[in-house]
Amino acid sequence: MKRIIIIGTTGSGKSTLGRRLAERHGLAYTDLDDLHWLPGWQERPRDEFSAKLKEAVAPEGWVLAGNYMSRAPEVAWPLADTLIWLDIPFWPNFIALAKRTFRRARTQEDICNGNRESLLKQLFTKESLFVWFLKTWGKNRKRFGALFAAPQNYPNMKMIRLGSYAEASGFGL
Repeated sequence: MKRIIIIGTTGSGKSTLGRRLAERHGLAYTDLDDLHWLPGWQERPRDEFSAKLKEAVAPEGWVLAGNYMSRAPEVAWPLADTLIWLDIPFWPNFIALAKRTFRRARTQEDICNGNRESLLKQLFTKESLFVWFLKTWGKNRKRFGALFAAPQNYPNMKMIRLGSYAEASGFGL
């Protein structure tokens, strides 16, 4: 495992696992949110995202955490040797997302490129992470499940499905 992509629904622990694996194995780490989002929660243009992603996969070993690979699939997917899917069940994933979101809103920690989460935005708008989670959890499960149901399409990639936070926290030790 030297070129790892981690996918999963928002709040599933992609960044946490990615940072831990990168540190443990001496690999470069990139959270794709940092490449995707500009200040003010503006989306980075596709060509700029692709260029930034090319920089992220330039080192010999790397870990990418995030679901933005469809924006530039030709960049990292052909190079990856491992795909990890954090397939966390609905309620544990939702609860983890809620805890993380409320903590970030309370502490006003920077998430990516100076962006922060706001309780007002997270609870009362259609841009809410909770709305996003409800829209994407089932779709992601179907989409990622299809990837894992056809491993022959990715012959150079080891495919690892982790189905709980306990499995994820014990992985790669």
